Amino acid sequence: MKSKLVTLAQRATTSIALLAPLVGCTDLSTPTSDQTQDPLYNAADNGLSTVNGLSTVNGLSTVNGLSTVNGLSTVNGLSTVNGLSTVNGLMTNASSRVMVKYLAKCALATGTSLVKADQYGTMYTFQGALGLGTGWLNGACDVGCQERVTACLLAMANRDGKHVSLELVSAAPSMSVIGASGDDVTYPHQEGSVFGNLFPSPPQMYTCAGSDGGYAAQVKRFCVNGTGCDLFTKTAPCATACTQTCTTGTDGKPMCSASSCKSPNGTTWNAPLTIYLRNKMEAGNYDAMGGTTFGNGVAPMPMVGGTSGISGIDDGDWTQMNDVQFGAAGSVKSFVAYIATTNAGNVINLRLDSLTGPIVASITTTSTGGPTTEAAEVAAVSQTTPISGLHNVFITFDGSANRATGLNGGGKAFGNISYFEVK
Repeated sequence: MKSKLVTLAQRATTSIALLAPLVGCTDLSTPTSDQTQDPLYNAADNGLSTVNGLSTVNGLSTVNGLSTVNGLSTVNGLSTVNGLSTVNGLMTNASSRVMVKYLAKCALATGTSLVKADQYGTMYTFQGALGLGTGWLNGACDVGCQERVTACLLAMANRDGKHVSLELVSAAPSMSVIGASGDDVTYPHQEGSVFGNLFPSPPQMYTCAGSDGGYAAQVKRFCVNGTGCDLFTKTAPCATACTQTCTTGTDGKPMCSASSCKSPNGTTWNAPLTIYLRNKMEAGNYDAMGGTTFGNGVAPMPMVGGTSGISGIDDGDWTQMNDVQFGAAGSVKSFVAYIATTNAGNVINLRLDSLTGPIVASITTTSTGGPTTEAAEVAAVSQTTPISGLHNVFITFDGSANRATGLNGGGKAFGNISYFEVK
């Protein structure tokens, strides 16, 4: 079934707030349409994707609800003065308007926009996307609306400042439960579910761990299953805490979405969002990088959807990606680099645990036809010693053969890489 896809630029510290400037996107202080700065595009299966997500630094509190001091009311419509003030609170500075941007994205439907002025009369347009509280534009946001919008905002919170592409599934009418085709195959790993209510005081924020939470760290998602998001209360695993609707995926694995979940105090929440992750790792989400031959290292490459690849790759460069999940011993068969290049004959090595660790896979590049024509280059993963569990991997780039001959860029310009994958 069709589900909502959301590509999110996320940032958080241990205080987990939702009011700071976005990482890697245009500041909203310029009086232009939010749609212009943060365009939407249709991904596979017509899923809705947004370029950036919510940056988080210092606004959410365990003491005060979201509507307490921010000029925001759930009793009145966002379009009204009493629903969202133009002279105090969220509309009065650029960092706070980011919250308005994502409130609108979560609450309003595609094709609907919220137009508001700041204290100086400058007008801003905030586009809708997910439609989880459509009545809030001109009327009240009741408890159900508050819970749905809360789940959306919680799904966008993450410990680290990384762009991560998510699939969100829900029983909400504007979205859908999990299916066995389309986006649900592209996003195979159930990270978990989020639920609660941010609007009253004190706010309540809950997460439960999904069946594939062990894959979250490799794509740089931490709040649902990891540490460093102390304002989130972790419940029992989703299979225990939630009522789930399940189907069987193409690989025979159950794929489930929550329709209701219980928090540790016994409260039932009826508007959870379930988060699914891709197996592919954004090449630009490396944990470290460097260069030995030419000394420059790789360069981040912004991609459509707000995700990040790498470019400027030369002989001797390397990237480190931590907590890559190899699963059960011997289950990973292939190493894949999604690359666009004109230069053949360079080698991309996958090393385990250190920069000089054993090479378990090597891809020799072929010309894909140009720097914008991408192909999946695949190499078998060695099973001499079966690999299992989490490993830090080091991806090293060897252009020594071309450097020696001067052909195919002479060891420089490996091309552009969007994703790596072990599967």
